[in-house]
Amino acid sequence: MKSKTLTKILLVLVAAPLLVAAILASAYAGPAPSGPGPAWATLAPVLSVGGPGVGGVEGMSVASVGDEIIAALGFDNFAGDTSTTRIYDIASDTWSFGAAAPGTSSEGAGVAHGGLFYTVGGRFIGPRADIWSYRPATDTWNAALTPMPTARAGLAIAVVGNSIYAIGGRTSTGGPCTGGPLATVERYHIASDTWTPVASLLAPRSDLAAATVGGKIYVFGGCDAAGNFLADVDVYNPVTDTWSAAPADMPTARAGMYPVATKGGTVYVIGGWDGIGFGLSTNEAYKVSQDTWTAGLLPMPTPRAEVGAVGHGGRIYIVGGSQPAFGASVDANEVFKP
Repeated sequence: MKSKTLTKILLVLVAAPLLVAAILASAYAGPAPSGPGPAWATLAPVLSVGGPGVGGVEGMSVASVGDEIIAALGFDNFAGDTSTTRIYDIASDTWSFGAAAPGTSSEGAGVAHGGLFYTVGGRFIGPRADIWSYRPATDTWNAALTPMPTARAGLAIAVVGNSIYAIGGRTSTGGPCTGGPLATVERYHIASDTWTPVASLLAPRSDLAAATVGGKIYVFGGCDAAGNFLADVDVYNPVTDTWSAAPADMPTARAGMYPVATKGGTVYVIGGWDGIGFGLSTNEAYKVSQDTWTAGLLPMPTPRAEVGAVGHGGRIYIVGGSQPAFGASVDANEVFKP
């Protein structure tokens, strides 16, 4: 397994913004990419509480419902942690605000199921155990769902069948990889509004990412209890309630990707943090059926961590994030056509 040792994290978290190499973002600007070959394009920027162009947002809970991307909560440069619901209409390339969430949070995780958007966990003063659902069709939130048994931020979530799995995370609310990683995995049964503990991760991990492919959950990267940045890929089989290590690790050890996006049977892991500089532009793809990675894909124009990622219509949308340091959010909204 590959890992990088996390050093001087507290110094990094309070340091002045770091210089980040230019990615020549202008080369990718323009409308949604079309035609042959991979390409990036720049889309309408994420809405800030203060208005367009005022600030950015990181650590949102993000998922797509129909032809809309829901980007809820998150840390806004203008307002700190928020209860804001942001709605991106893919067809018109426009943002709007929805009804405010039941509470304030960031660094939770989002997923969609059955026409509803769910946000799970996160932080506000302390770690949160809340699970809230949002119905875009009526612009209404439901705060009456049963909370997770284990409060946490920096977790990953995934859907298999009619259940949502809350995976890993941390008890610390100081930002990615700041301590208290968890191996805890809990399953939420949507119909019965109940939580059940299931098999724990192979080792505690925070600020990891997850995706469901072929009825199994794949988790990527994160930080462990020793402060290492991980390249590990582990696999959960819900039928046998067991975890195993995938043979092929990520080419780049990193954390803070939060959601990852899939296209068919391929998972795209984009951005994140490697403990050296904040906000990677790294773009790597994992073909599940062959257990192989493709590294060095066309880099993301705006390097960043704590992003939202959504696969829709054969494209990968990367929403918001932080760059060059956490607490320095960006309003970037970019789309990748593999």
